[in-house]
Amino acid sequence: MSIKAGDLRQTITLRKPDTHTNAKGRNITGWADVARVKAGKADVSGREFYQAQAFHAEDVVTFTIRWRDDVEAAWRVVHRGKEYNILEVNHLGEMRDFMRLKCRVVTGEASK
Repeated sequence: MSIKAGDLRQTITLRKPDTHTNAKGRNITGWADVARVKAGKADVSGREFYQAQAFHAEDVVTFTIRWRDDVEAAWRVVHRGKEYNILEVNHLGEMRDFMRLKCRVVTGEASK
């Protein structure tokens, strides 16, 4: 596999879940920025389908980034104002130079 630094033209933000207690003692889960990194982006699927008689568009993409030890599937990616849930973290081989994040766009919730 050959990935060059020039293939990483997009800037993304990696976010992790952040739980804190508000003034009323309730646990609130939000998202904390971890890092801004360069990435390559490839569309995996733009398929449209009908489910339960309702129209849905599935937006699945793969981001390729430089290797990081800390990325988890519970995290999110933000790219150009869209938030994506990480579906799968693929550590590419044993070289530990790049990794792929298969993601689906977040729909139906406030993103911040």
